Amino acid sequence: MKKTMVSELKDGMIVDSTFLIKSKTYGTGKTGKDYLTLIVGDKSGDMDARVWDHAKDIDSMIDVSNIVQIRGRVNNYKGKLQISIDEIRWIDKTAVEMADYLMTAARPADEMLNELKMLMTTVGDEYLKALVDLFFADEQLVAAFKTASAAKSIHHAYSGGLLEHTLNVVRLADMIVSVYDGVDRSLLLTSAMFHDIGKIRELGGEFATEYTGEGRLIGHIVIGAGMVDGLVARIKGFPEELSLLLKHSILSHHGELEYGSPKRPKTIEAILIHYIEDMDSKVASIKSLIEKESNVENEWTSYHPSYDRYFYKKHYLRMRGYGGKKDNE
Repeated sequence: MKKTMVSELKDGMIVDSTFLIKSKTYGTGKTGKDYLTLIVGDKSGDMDARVWDHAKDIDSMIDVSNIVQIRGRVNNYKGKLQISIDEIRWIDKTAVEMADYLMTAARPADEMLNELKMLMTTVGDEYLKALVDLFFADEQLVAAFKTASAAKSIHHAYSGGLLEHTLNVVRLADMIVSVYDGVDRSLLLTSAMFHDIGKIRELGGEFATEYTGEGRLIGHIVIGAGMVDGLVARIKGFPEELSLLLKHSILSHHGELEYGSPKRPKTIEAILIHYIEDMDSKVASIKSLIEKESNVENEWTSYHPSYDRYFYKKHYLRMRGYGGKKDNE
């Protein structure tokens, strides 16, 4: 049977296809009835799904990273498509082509890595250049960096997502540095490259992104600062102040204490990294939401709780060529 991709699902469709379980949550409604909330997906995207009958039994039968056969119907719930599941059963992974179920960055990882390496060759400070070279010389670190996700679900949440996000932040930093006098370009680009490096160890999972024990207990910000500390210790004569400034950019890049940063930004470079990183992650998450709901006949997205608003999607989809040519073509 031909697999139906998530991107092909539309309101009212009958579904009978296989999907990867990316997350599951078992709960009880106000009426006391049990239900199971799933996020299922494939390489084209993901979608919410609900099990309303025999939720407890099904919860014990399936788990995150399982491939399952789902029969049900696609519904439009508050402007967002979801599958109401009638039947679900476990499928052996050897019976499917796993590449069909794993989301990856749009650009090949090696292509993005080569661009990042080229940008980082322009770092002028000898110690920061040595730090960058030391990282790229570590084949194990680079291999993990190439395939890591940048998040569990919010932005760049797919294989190669961390590399894509990092490259975007470095590119943006390189563009903006010429606007302001007195900015340390070498420090800014190196901070951009390493700001999220701790996500290599914060997130894991072969088929679905999950938090590691280290990630839950410590988090990528502190992990990343520690990873950089370890690399710096291997470089003879690395200036203490430079090490502190770099680690400060990493530790403060979420901007505020309530958003997970142990410190708020206190240098120009740290301020720039915070806003550049925040901009790229927000743009990516909004684009992802709009594209995920491109099959929903509505000019607005569903409500986005992280941003406390709806987003107008008609113009973006037109510019991206959904349903016709772009206006400027």
